[in-house]
Amino acid sequence: LKHGVDIVIVFCLLLFGLLAWLVKDKIEQHMAISALGVLVICFLANASVLLPSSSILIVVEYSMLINPLLVAFCGAFGAALGEMTGFYVGRYGRKAVPGKFMKWVKVRMGSHKCLVVLLFSVLPLPIFDIVGMLSGAMRMNALKFFGICFTGKLIKMLCFVWLAHELLPLLG
Repeated sequence: LKHGVDIVIVFCLLLFGLLAWLVKDKIEQHMAISALGVLVICFLANASVLLPSSSILIVVEYSMLINPLLVAFCGAFGAALGEMTGFYVGRYGRKAVPGKFMKWVKVRMGSHKCLVVLLFSVLPLPIFDIVGMLSGAMRMNALKFFGICFTGKLIKMLCFVWLAHELLPLLG
């Protein structure tokens, strides 16, 4: 069942990306609804656990059509909300993680849990789900995790939007 949900999410991402390109004039006219759409798409892209899917492409594409700062903010918020699924998988699936492994992780992350979450949420790597699950398993405060994750995702989205706006005109 989980694989079926992941396939639906990937299909939705591709469909929304194609639709954004096809109806970009309408998107510009309805910026608030489009920004909400970015939030929802980024939520769906990041709600899939251990399936690499990137909301960065959606954010970059929409940032070319409407306010880039609004798009980056909505994308980061949706992405951080989506990452909460991995966090809660770790929180409630904690018993599935061997005790020795949890001890090893706690020693490695120690008092740097927040820094690890921030660093991995900024990096464009598909392994953040593991960090989220481990954070949940270690009983990190959910609001703290969300806030740090949102901050990292916002930094990442802003960097990619800025790069796209700087580099894409050079290609055209």
